[in-house]
Amino acid sequence: MNMKTRIIALLAVAVLAGCATTQRTSTYPPTGDQGVEQPTPEPRGQSSQLPERNTPEVSRGETAPAGPMPPRSADEASSPAVRSLLGRADTLARNGNMDMAASTLERALDLEPRNPFIYQRLAAVKLAQGQPGQAEAMARKSNSVGGNNPFVRADNWQLIAEARRTAGDSQGASEAASRAENYHRTSLQLSR
Repeated sequence: MNMKTRIIALLAVAVLAGCATTQRTSTYPPTGDQGVEQPTPEPRGQSSQLPERNTPEVSRGETAPAGPMPPRSADEASSPAVRSLLGRADTLARNGNMDMAASTLERALDLEPRNPFIYQRLAAVKLAQGQPGQAEAMARKSNSVGGNNPFVRADNWQLIAEARRTAGDSQGASEAASRAENYHRTSLQLSR
C-alpha cells in the first residue's frame, strides 16, 4: 500500500469513527490490576510533540476501568456545532483541501478543546499534509484528553504508527501498531 493510499485509509477510519452510531448501553467490566501495561518510554526526540497526560493505559488482557461506556465516535462526544464543523472538515479533506480542513478543525477545537476526536482528525490531516511529527503530536494530545478511552486510543496509535512509518522509524511504527491492536481488542470487548 503506498503512502497516499494509507493516508486516505486513515482519513477514512477517522471519518467512519465520526459517523459511527452506536448505543451506549453497557458499562466497563470490573477492574483488576493484573496485566496493567506500564508506560513505555517513547523513542521520540521531536520537539513538536505535545505532552501526554500520564494516565494508566488499557492493554491486552486487561479489563477497562469501571464506569460509563466511553464515547466511541465524534457523534457521541460532540455538540451539534462541532459535528457540523467535523463534517465540513471531512468534506474539505476528501476534496484535498487539507489547509482548510485543518483550519476548520481548529475552529472546532475552540468550541470543544477537550474533545479527543477533533485532535484525532487533526492528526490525520497533518499526516496527509506530510507532517508526521505534528500528526503524532496531535494523536498524543488526543490520547491525553481522551483518557483511557480504547476507541480513541486504538485509532490514535494507528495514526502514530503511520506517522512513524512516514518518518522512517520502522521500530517505533511497529510498537505503535502493536499498541493500536491491543486497544482495538479492548474496544471489541467493550462493544460486546
